[in-house]
This record gives sequence, structure tokens and C-alpha cells, in this order.
Amino acid sequence: MSDDLLWKYNALDCVRTRECGEVELENLKKFNLVEQDAFQQRMFWPVLEAMTVGVKVDKAARDAFATELMDEMTEREEWFLAVLGHKLNPRSPLQMQRLFYEDLHQPVIRKRGKAGVPGSITCDDEALTKIGAREPLLRPLLNKIAEYRSLGVFLSTFVLAPLDIDGRARCSYNICGTETFRLSSSENAFGSGSNMANIPKGGEDDDSELVLPNVRKIYVPDPRNTFFDLDLSKADLRIVVEESDEGELRQMLAEGRDPYVEVAREFYRDPTLTKSRADGSPHPRYTQFKSFCHGTHYLGSALGLAQRLGLTVHEAERTQRWYLGKYRGIAKWQDRVKDQVRTKRYVENPFGYRRYYFDRVDDGLFRQAIAWIPQSTIAIYINHIWLGIFEAHKEWIKILLQVHDSLAGQFPTHRKGEALAAIKKIAAATVVPYPKPLVIPVGIATSEKSWGDCL
Repeated sequence: MSDDLLWKYNALDCVRTRECGEVELENLKKFNLVEQDAFQQRMFWPVLEAMTVGVKVDKAARDAFATELMDEMTEREEWFLAVLGHKLNPRSPLQMQRLFYEDLHQPVIRKRGKAGVPGSITCDDEALTKIGAREPLLRPLLNKIAEYRSLGVFLSTFVLAPLDIDGRARCSYNICGTETFRLSSSENAFGSGSNMANIPKGGEDDDSELVLPNVRKIYVPDPRNTFFDLDLSKADLRIVVEESDEGELRQMLAEGRDPYVEVAREFYRDPTLTKSRADGSPHPRYTQFKSFCHGTHYLGSALGLAQRLGLTVHEAERTQRWYLGKYRGIAKWQDRVKDQVRTKRYVENPFGYRRYYFDRVDDGLFRQAIAWIPQSTIAIYINHIWLGIFEAHKEWIKILLQVHDSLAGQFPTHRKGEALAAIKKIAAATVVPYPKPLVIPVGIATSEKSWGDCL
């Protein structure tokens, strides 16, 4: 290719990109989104630094976790062989379809089709949940399959993700990767790293006896540094309370009480009910009621909640009537959002960000719109804290990871007191711009050992 042709090709590319950019800037003005765009552009620098710095990895701990997970997967493979009489690879769509739709004669479940074309046959997690709801006798098998898949995800995505040549874990963050403005994460341009925006804490699985390891212990601070984890307190609930203007719930939060505990005590007529039992494990009634309220906030149906939480449909309907009857502002807020989606085809969060919808208006779309408001608000809020820390203290306080409503990073150990004070000051000055600005409290845990040891 000649030099003239190369110059023309690249020049056209630049000019067209510039022309598209100018049109987009004009549209931002028309939609009053200039301020929101400016904030998103400013996030480029802190996100780039997190991608560049990466996180130190304890390779010995990494290898130990890998061995533990592979042993657990082997145990389940042996269980499949003993129970089914043959090997099973739960990651193989073909083997799963043969097992459930041919051997076990379950009604075939398909994905949603398009334009008159039937969807493909599936045995994904949603399909297995449906099978378990209608066939209780298959639940032990389904639980083992779910455990095997979870172990496989932990192993491949979080433990054995390729490291860079210096032994650090890095990824590629995408600031505009999700509809909710949470960062999305994937392997970087050099083929190393993984999804580091969803690194789990591990622990007990609600639907089985599986205890997943805390893989965050793999990630350690650099020498003479302390790891910290900043977490928002009940952020999701606080946004729902503000949107619905539920004064009683707002008062509980202001007084430092847990609304889920208080409401569960009233519903179950048990004033002794607490978040945790004497042995420190979560109280099952608290956990169930919290999940139920969370699902109800986001337009979860009685049938869906009953299947997910192990209730009868009658119990779920009765509880929803009681809860929404007591906190009527939540139902009114849901109705307002539905009306806005019907009439304007978009929803807006308190930061002025919008999400437009072009799909068919139905219950599924309403659930998306309802959930988008708290999720996007929290994502943008935590990014405001991140940007504040970066712009004021980037030389010595390093944000290394963002996991939805939390930030993780490190600072010099000998400056711990100064660092915690600086982080708390910025967090306290960050507000959700409601008519009465909302500050979401934060908790900060630290450890000189690892991210997973932050307590």
C-alpha cells in the first residue's frame, strides 16, 4: 500500500471520528448531559492508573487455592459417576441436554427466540432453577451441578487467571461497559488478567453445603503497604428509601438500626430476632426476609420469590401484601417509574444519568428500569469517592480495584492514620444529590496481609 493511500486512509478515519464526536457533543447539550459526560471523562485517569499498577499476587496462596478447588471438583465428578452410572461434565451443553431431556425426560426448556425462530435448547442456570422448582427429587443432583460450575468459575476466572510477566494481576476496565455505569472488566491487551470487577469473598453457598474459598486472600499489598477495603453501608436500601420517601425506614437508618431486622421482628412477631445467631452464622429468617424485601423492591413476583426463597406462593403473596401495605411509598415509587417508562421511555437517577428503553414494555422491562436506578446511583457514587481520592492523594493512596459498591487499594503502612482520615473525609463529602443530599456511610477495613484479610 502506498504512503499516499495510507495517509488518506488514516486521515479519513480521524476526520470521521472527529465529525461523529462533534455531533455527540451537540446531543449531550440538547439532553443536558454535559456534566455527566465530563465526569465520565475524568474517570479515565484513575481507571487507567488501576489498570497500569495492578495488584501483587501471593503465588503460594494461589497454588493452594487451585489445588483445593480441583480436589473439590474431583469429588463431585466421582459423585456424578456413582449416582448416574456414568461421567458427567456439567460444562458440556450436549451432555447436560442428554441427561435432562433424554435420560431424565424433562420438558425441554429453550431460550427466548427471535422473529418466529424458536430459541435454542438450554441447560443454563435459569433452566436448572426451573427444573428444580418442579422436580424436588432432582435437587440434590442440581445442587452438585451448581457446585461444580461455581468451583470451575472460581478456578478459571479468579484463581488461574494469567498474570503479567512481573507476577501482578491486571485487567482491562471499561468505564462504559455496563448499562448501570458499573465498570466491566476483562483480560487486558496482553492476554492476561480476568474479570477483576467481581472478585468474590467466598463463603457458604445459600443453596448447598459448598463453602467457597475467599480468593481475595490471593491479592496482597506491596512491601511496607497496608491493604484497605472501603464498603458502602446498605447503599441499595438507602437509595430505595430516598426514592420512595419512606420516613420510617429513613429514621431507622439515621439511628443506625437495621431496617431488615426491625421489620422482620414485626412480621414474625419475634422481638429477639437478630441479624446473626449466637454462633455468628447469619440468622436464616433475617437472610430470607432481607432477600424477600430486596426482591419486592425490584418488582419480584410472588411466584418468583417463592421459588427462589423456598416459600409457598401463598406465603409470598401474604408477605408482599403486608410489606407493601406498611410501606406504601415503595409501591407508589414503583408505579411512578412504570408510568415514566410508558410515557417517556427512560428513567433517570439523582445524578441526572438516563437509561432509555426501546424494547417492548412489559413486566421484565419494568424490573430492569426499577433496578437500574439504585444500581446506577451506587456505581456513580462510589466512582465519585474514587475520583476524589485520586485527585487529592494519588501519589500515595492507590485505588487498585473496584467491586460494585466497594473500593480496594493500599497506602503506606506508616501513614495509616493519615490515610484513613483522608479517605473518610472525602467519603463524607460525597453526596447523592437529592433535594436533601444523601451521604452514604462507609466502612473501611484494613490488613497488612491481604485483601481477603481486611477486617
